Amino acid sequence: MKHRFLEVYMLETLVHNWWVISLRGLVALALGVAMLLMPPQAATGFLIMVIGSYAIVDGFFALSIALVNRPPHKDRLWLILEGIIGIVAGLAICLAPMVAAFILIYAVALWAFLTGIFEVIWSIAQWKHLPDNWMMFLGGLFSCLLGVLIFYNESFGTAFVVVVTAVYLILFGILLLAMGFVLRNTLKVG
Repeated sequence: MKHRFLEVYMLETLVHNWWVISLRGLVALALGVAMLLMPPQAATGFLIMVIGSYAIVDGFFALSIALVNRPPHKDRLWLILEGIIGIVAGLAICLAPMVAAFILIYAVALWAFLTGIFEVIWSIAQWKHLPDNWMMFLGGLFSCLLGVLIFYNESFGTAFVVVVTAVYLILFGILLLAMGFVLRNTLKVG
């Protein structure tokens, strides 16, 4: 009975905070479109700072979603880990942009892959409780795929990373926006 209460509480928290997920998606979508509109060389420096800043902001959003649930809940550990990894990776990129430029390909690949793993695990853990949870699952799969593609295709250089990252941010942003609005509509119905 206690476990069911926690599941319902978590779902209610997500539904009432639908705007956090939507805002996360909107930021990803806007960054992806901006990067596609820039020439690849100009987008390289922008990408370094955007990825660092986005990882920090995204990490704080993931942490805020996880920490809003005051009762202990085993499944929020994945969101907490996702948030911490995002913040640490973002700070490392922003504090050492020259080093980040050198290791940009691997930093983006690792961040996307680990974020994707945590999102897939969290979405599977919440599969029964969240409406249309396949969107978060699919977003996690996109993250994992991006990480693998970048890691194994570093010879394509920075232009490849910029375009793939921009497309990823657009797709991930659309999925998060859709999930946020599904949660918002759940709030209206409930």
